[in-house]
Amino acid sequence: MKDCILIIKKVDPKNIVNDENRGKLDRNRRGIIVLFKTDEGYQPASENYSCFSSENEEGGVYYAPELMVYEEKGNLNIHYAHGRYGYWKYTFRYQNSDFELIGYDNSSNTGPVVNSTTSINFSTKKMLTQENTNEAADSGEEVFEKNGRILK
Repeated sequence: MKDCILIIKKVDPKNIVNDENRGKLDRNRRGIIVLFKTDEGYQPASENYSCFSSENEEGGVYYAPELMVYEEKGNLNIHYAHGRYGYWKYTFRYQNSDFELIGYDNSSNTGPVVNSTTSINFSTKKMLTQENTNEAADSGEEVFEKNGRILK
């Protein structure tokens, strides 16, 4: 058996709304529970019952970002995908008896073309930004101007 990541959702009828275009929507917030497998069974490592918005939030002209939560290389990743507009991702590592934010990444896109990216490594205090300087680029034709710096 492995460690376990649970996405939970509050059940409160006050947060069920009637949207004029989409009908009845559950706007209750979601949360996360991380359980570590031990010899004695599962033990809670972290709990936050309302850290994520509802999957039925308003998304503007598009749709609300899609939440993906997964483990990769021993890290907990919280990834929001916003379709053709890009994504943002938070990376946490379990250290010092808690999950600590060690990374942040985002991509701002127009359709398949990447306009800019940002990557921050909080452990090394380094940030890298990339800006596409080819305004006429199709996907894969981007030309990036890179800018790295040390955070204080």
